[in-house]
Amino acid sequence: MSKTPVKRGRPAGMRARQLELKQTLLEHPDVPKVIETVLRTALDNNHKNQTAAQKILMDRMLPISTFEKSADSREKINIMINTIRPDKEAIEGEVIE
Repeated sequence: MSKTPVKRGRPAGMRARQLELKQTLLEHPDVPKVIETVLRTALDNNHKNQTAAQKILMDRMLPISTFEKSADSREKINIMINTIRPDKEAIEGEVIE
């Protein structure tokens, strides 16, 4: 029983098609209109897609990878939770047997 090798990675020619699509999108005459629409939507509190537009903009302006690269693995976050109630507060009730 012989196994055929599994092809890994992108299919042949995929990178060239991606670059061609990117170039087409960048050169399209309506790009400024799209950017303006996304910005207007992100700022409109009554627009149903405001959150999606804000996420698109934030992902472009502050990508997560920016924070991952600069993060120091030694930095930690400490959370302390204190209660207002005194310790061992009496709870009244009746015992049911």
